[in-house]
Amino acid sequence: MKFLKTLIIVIVFPALLFSAASDAAVVFLTIFPGARAVGMGAAFTAVADDATATFYNPGGIPFFENTEVTLQHSNWLTGLWPDMYYEFFGFVKPMSDLGSVGGHIIYLTTGETEVYDWDGTPIARFVNFDFAVTLNYGYKIYENLGVGIGAKFIYSFLAPDWLVKRFFPESGGGGTGITYAFDAGLLYKYKFSSESKILPGLNFGLSLLNFGPGIRYTRQGGGEDPLPRTLKIGIALPLYRSEAVKFTFASDITKILVNLKKDWDEQGFSYVWWEAWKHFGVEFTYYDFVSLRFGYFWDAEGYRKGPMFGGGVKLGKFTFDIGVDSPIYDFDTQNYRFSLGYVF
Repeated sequence: MKFLKTLIIVIVFPALLFSAASDAAVVFLTIFPGARAVGMGAAFTAVADDATATFYNPGGIPFFENTEVTLQHSNWLTGLWPDMYYEFFGFVKPMSDLGSVGGHIIYLTTGETEVYDWDGTPIARFVNFDFAVTLNYGYKIYENLGVGIGAKFIYSFLAPDWLVKRFFPESGGGGTGITYAFDAGLLYKYKFSSESKILPGLNFGLSLLNFGPGIRYTRQGGGEDPLPRTLKIGIALPLYRSEAVKFTFASDITKILVNLKKDWDEQGFSYVWWEAWKHFGVEFTYYDFVSLRFGYFWDAEGYRKGPMFGGGVKLGKFTFDIGVDSPIYDFDTQNYRFSLGYVF
């Protein structure tokens, strides 16, 4: 039955693909947005200098000097579900000495689902989706230290209430989950030497994402599923800076904190470290016009590991980027991020 197949795709496959996030719901909150960040292996916590900073690290938004917006489209995991796609919109607006505000919207859907009764009679069509909207505020405590916070609203629609009641009467209905969460982050920028072209500085970033009450999809039975509470720690090291060339290395550690204490008590630090996601990335930019990026991502337990890559061009106030992460999956799929940015 296509309805049950869809539920398997929406609920079970993310659990297989996101390792520790399998213990959490709404794992769409852990999908990496932004073609630029994806091209760098999603090692962006300590970079955080475009509008996707509102996702990776709100501590980066106090450093913005101009208003910036970004739009991203991605056909996501088409090897599992051909019509699935993922959208991201983000913005940051500096407010002089008052800090900066920002936010983003995320939308994920598997497309239209057709539902058939037990005898094969079509009875419904609907589009299931996940949606989140986040608002951020950031402020520079010192010239080289920014902090940010965020609040988000989360809405997840798996199926109509009447349909859940029909196929799963013991649930009492449901199919929709609503909750909220909070983010926080900091970004520290240390300059070794403002005049040096080689190793001119070092960025350190830290963010805590998706902290809030769990989400519930049924009225009866079962409890709330936890959100994918996430810790991200990263560094970004400008290896070389000149008028013509910019070359940056970045690395992140991402840890889904659900069941962290249990994992630590039962399996120790070595497992917690092994299970954490590792990100590495480099970006080469020539005359602030064209950029090439390469990254590597390693999620050992989720069987996602391999290269990520991309590039982009800047034309005036517009930036167009492409990022690819298809190689990290152990099945055939096409994952392309297309991003368009504009600086006011």
